[in-house]
Amino acid sequence: MKKFFLAALAMSVTFALTGCKGTNEKRGDEHLQEGRFRNAINSYLEAKKKGSMSDEFYDNFTLALVRAAEIEAKKDLNSDLINGYFEKASVNMAEVKKDEVVEEYVTKLATVGKQQAAQEGIDYATVINAFAKIDTALATAQARHIAEGSVKAIRTEAENAYVARNLSDAKAESDPVVCEYQLMKLAEMAPENADVKAALNKSRVGTRGYFLIFGEQIGEPVNRRIDKWGYVMAFPTIKIAPGSLSGELQFWASTGNNTELDPSKIKLVSTDGQEVFAKGNSGWCEAEVLVGKKGDEKIEKKKQSFKGKGKLMNEFQCSVNVSFSYGKGFVPDYVEYKDEFGIGRKYLGQ
Repeated sequence: MKKFFLAALAMSVTFALTGCKGTNEKRGDEHLQEGRFRNAINSYLEAKKKGSMSDEFYDNFTLALVRAAEIEAKKDLNSDLINGYFEKASVNMAEVKKDEVVEEYVTKLATVGKQQAAQEGIDYATVINAFAKIDTALATAQARHIAEGSVKAIRTEAENAYVARNLSDAKAESDPVVCEYQLMKLAEMAPENADVKAALNKSRVGTRGYFLIFGEQIGEPVNRRIDKWGYVMAFPTIKIAPGSLSGELQFWASTGNNTELDPSKIKLVSTDGQEVFAKGNSGWCEAEVLVGKKGDEKIEKKKQSFKGKGKLMNEFQCSVNVSFSYGKGFVPDYVEYKDEFGIGRKYLGQ
């Protein structure tokens, strides 16, 4: 009798630890085994709703979601269902126990992302979403230490294909501002690609004197991942010598605010992250002034000189004569200006 009691106790403990498969979960497992993945998903959702789940639940539920997404991608690579399936699978990952399930999730998520990015004629939002899938897969692979190398290889393949398809057209743009925008789009997806880096560096040297204001020139909706600087800057004159950089730095503001221009906040950042702040606090800012005889006045935009701090008006310009000094090995990368209303960067190229 004592042995029977101990055996029963052991069984009850095992039952408590492993959980019990209810009718809906069992039905979901059958659908999963037979390849009826959407039916499996519905059954697993019912099981979750009722709270009757075993320790295997999240592994099998995730497999059903991932495999349903894979089949949907074969039918329609841009189906909204794909995102829905992978999003639910992503939520499950914290509860997934089996390494092989994690591996299937990350490799199939990354593969679908690569396939979506490889499509001809897709808009940039679709490209961003496609690479976001790969990056989500990579983050999970790194966190779980599973299939990291495989996902990295998929991302490299996706980057190389995307660059190969678009780099020539970007470099062929006759307008330097449009050219730089297209190269920046490529750099967002493939930041370490050597060909993109070389093309973008060359472009930035040529556009040092340009305001990169894209809205009126690129002929497509401006993406905020690219056009993200509230203060847009240009160097109409610039001199770079060993240990120093100087020139006229102009500002154009699109922050929606009127604010002070404080030259002490202008800094030069090197390619390895070193910083030096500007010397110089004189220049001019545009302002609207009332001109003309009384009764016949009109408003004109005029330059007003300043020393110390200027007044930077929204969609108006300012100019500051700046100079920077730095040590050996400092390679200038970009000038940055930041205040409570916004941030601006002017990349210089090498």
